[in-house]
Amino acid sequence: MEKVDDYKVVVITGKNDKSDDFDGEVRFIGPISEYDFHIDCLLDYAKRSYPDVKVFQRMNDRFDPNVPIFFLTWLNSIVYINISGNRVGRYGMLYMPDEISEKQKEKLFEFAKSISKAHVDIVYDMDIDDGIVEWEEFDREKNKKFYELLTDFFAQEEKKPKI
Repeated sequence: MEKVDDYKVVVITGKNDKSDDFDGEVRFIGPISEYDFHIDCLLDYAKRSYPDVKVFQRMNDRFDPNVPIFFLTWLNSIVYINISGNRVGRYGMLYMPDEISEKQKEKLFEFAKSISKAHVDIVYDMDIDDGIVEWEEFDREKNKKFYELLTDFFAQEEKKPKI
């Protein structure tokens, strides 16, 4: 597996009508040596990977990065944003789609073990209203490894009533 520290974003693709053949594929995008901003690599990836999804074609680098992330999760991709740095240490945001395949879940746990010491916030139940992205955030317990946090997250999701 590639080293996440060298990239701005990691995407784990899921099942959708655009890319079922790539379910569970882990894609490291936005090499830090080439991109200064997350929005730039997100848009390059989205426009290249989903050329027929018109919303990506209309976005530019002035958009909030959460907007393309929302639409990537809408296409059932898991999106990890690497925000690590000198001031925050190893840190990231994990954006979860509403539906996750078994292959994705397996790859997500493998990925989590590769960065187990990183502080990760999990974002889920995303929605967009007038261009503003809203979400729920899973409460993180201190000193838990990333894969332990994922186990807790999935246990919580299984307890939720299905609507």
